[in-house]
Amino acid sequence: MNARQIALPVWVAAMLLFGGCAYDRHPEIPTDARMMAEGDKVLSQSFQEPGTVYVFDRNNNTMVYAGHVDSGQTLSVEPDHNRISLDGRTVFDKGLNTGDTRRIFFKPDSPSRQVTVEERRVVR
Repeated sequence: MNARQIALPVWVAAMLLFGGCAYDRHPEIPTDARMMAEGDKVLSQSFQEPGTVYVFDRNNNTMVYAGHVDSGQTLSVEPDHNRISLDGRTVFDKGLNTGDTRRIFFKPDSPSRQVTVEERRVVR
């Protein structure tokens, strides 16, 4: 057995052992939903348009919360108080593990449009 045959399995095992198992996104979160915030402490996100918000726990690969938000509303994730609130009203109050990394994703109700305005000057 040569060094390469030994090194590769050791490297793969080390990556699996020390690399952790943090997930990027839960399968129920649409691929076109944008990640708005991430952290393991208090998260707060305001929304400028109506849509669906998703709160995802990366450590456990679990969808913690999903619900509709309106323009101007603010979602807060407070792991120390074990709650998620929307404009101060509790919408979820169980199972937030302190220290887990959570992500807030958002998918607007209508696809956002990007308009590019181009000005051309012709010199004659």
